[in-house]
Amino acid sequence: MNRIKTLRALTLALPLLLSACASGPSLTSPEVTNAPVGGGANVVPGSAEDFIVNVGRRTFFSEGSAALDEPAQETLTLQAAFLTQHTRYKARIQGHSDEKGSADANRKLSVQRAEAVRNFLVSKGVDAGRISVQGVGNTRPQLRCQDISCWAQNRRVLTQLQ
Repeated sequence: MNRIKTLRALTLALPLLLSACASGPSLTSPEVTNAPVGGGANVVPGSAEDFIVNVGRRTFFSEGSAALDEPAQETLTLQAAFLTQHTRYKARIQGHSDEKGSADANRKLSVQRAEAVRNFLVSKGVDAGRISVQGVGNTRPQLRCQDISCWAQNRRVLTQLQ
């Protein structure tokens, strides 16, 4: 008898429960944790967010090198176009290195990387007076581990708009 009452109660409650679910936030709603991001749909053109999302602010390097490879040059060409179009911004170019080598060697290499980025941007028409350069060596790693994937992420230059 209790089982019949329970089934009857569930049968009556089920439509109410389902309607409550239908009126709640959808899976793509920003109110839901881990909801999918908009993919840059609402990014204001010319904003710092536009630079990060649609241009890219990181340039990566090979081990022990300050040479700009083709992907780096493509990113920097986009950065130069953005900075040329949006002259209200200055750029701080911050060079980084991986954990290999001495602190002094890493600092020097990080400065060389930052200077390579600055020189490329200037060659594409960005006013050198709008660009500052800083080398931080391996003092601010993106990732911390003793693995090639971490080292590769740490060999970078970050272009920050000011």
